Amino acid sequence: MNHSIALRVTGLLSRIPRRARGMLLAMIAAASFTLLHTSVRYASKELHVFEITFFRYFFALLFLLPGLVKSRFGILQTSKLRLHLIRSVLLMLSMWSLFTALSITPLAQVTALSFIAPVFGTIMAILILKERSTLSRWLAVLFGFIGMLVVLRPGIIEISLGPLLAVFGALMWGLSTLVIKMMAQTESSSTQVTYMAVIVAPLTFIGAWFVWEWPTWHVLPALIFMAFIATVGQFAYTKSFMLADATALMPLDFTRMLWASLLGYLLFGEIPGLWTWVGGTIIFCSAAYITLREAKSGTPATAEAVS
Repeated sequence: MNHSIALRVTGLLSRIPRRARGMLLAMIAAASFTLLHTSVRYASKELHVFEITFFRYFFALLFLLPGLVKSRFGILQTSKLRLHLIRSVLLMLSMWSLFTALSITPLAQVTALSFIAPVFGTIMAILILKERSTLSRWLAVLFGFIGMLVVLRPGIIEISLGPLLAVFGALMWGLSTLVIKMMAQTESSSTQVTYMAVIVAPLTFIGAWFVWEWPTWHVLPALIFMAFIATVGQFAYTKSFMLADATALMPLDFTRMLWASLLGYLLFGEIPGLWTWVGGTIIFCSAAYITLREAKSGTPATAEAVS
């Protein structure tokens, strides 16, 4: 029965033009990552962020296990173990910061600030990897920071811990994309995703141990869903770039703001302010320009959906 449904869905998708399929998957990815953040916000009412981060990667590892066994663990063959470790530590710091921000800050504001990650990635690529810097690239970076300041409005309102953690999480994510660039030539996306779960799950368990509380039955489904929807989002995001070009896909990432605003309002009674929208739009346009320019020049993109 399920196999029959899967075949019908596959057959239906095959009739959709390749570019349109990529765009559809990009929108699914955007919605999936917003649902992940919503689940984190919900679970944080009961569990510590360290524990939530552990469960996110523990259950993700369980979802990846069948593929790992099927490949007879061949997917773990790598010559870049040190880089996988560095990326995993950066990712863990990013998730701890981002998830903490989500627990105390409106969804839309965290989403708006998360768009700054590719901007940070670009700065690090220029400074560390010695990538070519152009005036247009630096102007895009400048506009990204202007957008961030519009959201934060330092000196006008008091900057709380949540937005600062969201920015720090984006910085760590930007650094992790730098490591991805360094591994892009030899490591497949499957190997990178698998190592991410294999390393981050035990690392985050160390932090979770000190604040451990067994999750109740009503929050456990949210934790499982969190890992599932993140896996769906990562698959859809990666697959979308195989089917369509960045020019068609990048603008669709902005739908995360729409989803975050809608879910924030329906579930938590949050109404994003005007400056969150204005600043988020400026940051997004900056990040989109950088990503599109890199795609045009053949440089591995610094953008990667936050998950």
